[in-house]
Amino acid sequence: MRYILSIIQILVLLIFSCAPPKPPPVSIAPPASVTPKWIDGRGEDSLYLYSVASLDLGSKTNEKLESIAFRNLSELIEKNVRNRLQYVSDSTGLNLIEYMNPILEMRATRSLRHMEIAEKYQHKNKEYVLARLDKKKYLNSLLIEKESSRSVATKIIKNLDNNISADNYTKIMQAIDTISMFLDYYPTVNDTNHYNGSKGIVDITRGFLQTYNDRVAIRFNPDYLEYLPLINESKRVKISAVDQVTGSSIKGIWVTARFSDSDINDLILTKGDGTILYQPKPIADEGRSYVITFEVDYSAMMSPASAGLLLAKPKRFPITVLKSAPNIFFENIIMDLDDTAPSSPVVETIRQCFINKFSAIFVKDKKDSDMMLSLEVSTLEHKERVSDIYPYFVHASGSIILTDTRTNLEVLNQEITEQKGSDFTSIEKAGINALKNLAEKLGVGICD
Repeated sequence: MRYILSIIQILVLLIFSCAPPKPPPVSIAPPASVTPKWIDGRGEDSLYLYSVASLDLGSKTNEKLESIAFRNLSELIEKNVRNRLQYVSDSTGLNLIEYMNPILEMRATRSLRHMEIAEKYQHKNKEYVLARLDKKKYLNSLLIEKESSRSVATKIIKNLDNNISADNYTKIMQAIDTISMFLDYYPTVNDTNHYNGSKGIVDITRGFLQTYNDRVAIRFNPDYLEYLPLINESKRVKISAVDQVTGSSIKGIWVTARFSDSDINDLILTKGDGTILYQPKPIADEGRSYVITFEVDYSAMMSPASAGLLLAKPKRFPITVLKSAPNIFFENIIMDLDDTAPSSPVVETIRQCFINKFSAIFVKDKKDSDMMLSLEVSTLEHKERVSDIYPYFVHASGSIILTDTRTNLEVLNQEITEQKGSDFTSIEKAGINALKNLAEKLGVGICD
């Protein structure tokens, strides 16, 4: 038995020793890396907006590759928003320039919440990233904010009333500011009880502002300033803000006084009775005359952006300010009336008016004057009578024009209320009476 086992062991050794040697293991190279198609750019699809960014390895820029990709996405969003804002501006005529940058900054901030890096790739000496924005999440969050702001603005609008007040101007601004970041979507109010279908919040607030603007008036005291808006620089003027529809005063609103040919202006506030006591300033060079224009300042009561958006164009109420004791050259023109008709009633009334109210000094030579005063009077004669029992009628009207002789600029052009004169015997006497009545009207309305 032992002999047999020994023989078997010897045979096994012989077999293995005669077998061919085992070949060495084969080295399998890893598959070559596949370059992704997106490194050359990728267009958006139904789910995502994409951006690709790349940097050389070892680049010394302080900006991270991911930040570059996110910034590129933000720029795509900004381009889209700009296009929509331009469309709104072209369609409505609104001035959106003041809101452009704040809207773009807001969208960039909101979009970052929904951006992510989808893939990265490195090849040779360059690295790439693919960033994407989840469009559905981004738009949903934006629309939720828009709807919330629209709801708040709608409630503010419902509290507006027909009274012209500082409070209502503030509400208009608040409504606009509330929706201002969503002007490219042009938020609307769906209220069929008040409007025919949906109406833009901007349109509603603009309508209120224009209604207020049409009704507001700046009036002056002394009363003659309503007929002849001319005052001496040493005199104070009382300004009143009035609602022309209700006749009530408007308290607590800002009024700007703007000076002609100057960057100077005053911002003044109406008191509880709607008035302001204002002292003109001798600002013009060499004591020349100038014009102060008073107007409601919507930018001060709301904001420059909201006032610009709503196309607020306040009505202007000018007053000409004369220097103390101006030298005036006086010329008068009586048109359409026989030369034999005396013009002295009107001429003398105007002359005395300027002497009494403005301490004017009338000079004979234009070159010695500060101002040229032109009185232009025209008459309309009714030469035909229905019968002998009716008189002749003549209507006289005119204008007072003041021109600064040093600059040749017209600083005042004021119409004179038309007056009628009559006479049974001649058209010439009817004309004289018309001029007398015109002079009397000047005396009572302006010069007293």
